[in-house]
Amino acid sequence: MKYLYITLFTLISQLIYSQDDNDFKTIFGGRETGGYGSFSFGYSPIDTTHAFVFNARGGVILGHAFSMGIAGSGFISEYKYDQNLDLNGSLSGGYGGVYLELILAGKSPVHLSIPCVFGIGGAAYSTWINEGTDYQPENTIEDISTFLVIEPGVELEFNMSKYFRMAGFFSYRYTTDLDISSVNTSGSMVRLVNPKALNSYSAGIIFKFGKF
Repeated sequence: MKYLYITLFTLISQLIYSQDDNDFKTIFGGRETGGYGSFSFGYSPIDTTHAFVFNARGGVILGHAFSMGIAGSGFISEYKYDQNLDLNGSLSGGYGGVYLELILAGKSPVHLSIPCVFGIGGAAYSTWINEGTDYQPENTIEDISTFLVIEPGVELEFNMSKYFRMAGFFSYRYTTDLDISSVNTSGSMVRLVNPKALNSYSAGIIFKFGKF
């Protein structure tokens, strides 16, 4: 019987010792919890023209291997001639939601991460024309549309310091169809933007600051 007591005492002692704060572990297998905030900018072809994209996100890092948090993105395409309206038009908007990110070999100087954003957003089609005595561009929003989005990506990260990482990123947006229409010069209702205009890739550079 005394051997049973000795065994139980040993197990309980090891359990208590393992709860020391310096040996904390997460369900993802790591020993530490960190976090970061980031911003990025890049290029994306949208609605058959060039567009500027910018992003920001922030979240927690679990065990150096997994991150989760919130993310937001914006985009604006260059103006192009729209023959339906006989004006120059541009598509712009933004979206936001949550992100999940798998970090591969995060302690290595150069490594990969695989983020994915899930969210909702809105897009607006605007036109401009020079008129009036000051000849300044006057913008008009022709129509807007909401959409759901999922955007997986891959990032090649460089550990510049203990609290700063820089990465090149490539991602691809998948959205629900846009519904943007207006009355053309003949008085008929026409679709101004391809419903799948936002289904496209983005590429650029991202800067991350935090505890990794």
